[in-house]
Amino acid sequence: MNKVILVAHGKLAHEMKNSAEMIFGALPDFESVEFLKEEGLDTIQEKITAVMSDEEASYLVLTDLFCGTPYNASCAVAMRNPEREIEVVSGMSLPIVLEVASMLSNNLQDIVNHATSIPCDTVKAFKQQLIEEEEDF
Repeated sequence: MNKVILVAHGKLAHEMKNSAEMIFGALPDFESVEFLKEEGLDTIQEKITAVMSDEEASYLVLTDLFCGTPYNASCAVAMRNPEREIEVVSGMSLPIVLEVASMLSNNLQDIVNHATSIPCDTVKAFKQQLIEEEEDF
């Protein structure tokens, strides 16, 4: 079984889950972990470990920033638990969270591969899109 942990600076992870649930419905296999400015690397690692309570589950950890504290803490947890299937992906966005939610029954590596391909399809500049659409006609 795959589970997802959203980890980000401030309350972003909680609000990302709330936003995804507005669109997708309840996400019982998702947890969110906030990183507050008064907290350190050890604290966030403890929070991440605490929500990984299902020893049989595979975990996808989505973080906000590559090499930010949530990402680094998530990677440290993954490295300390090599016997568990834990993948960490940065660049969390609502499109990624929704796509992941729709794929939870898939193989974890397939989910990771798809999640890392999503930004190319979802990050768009309005004027650039207009130019590309005009060129298509």
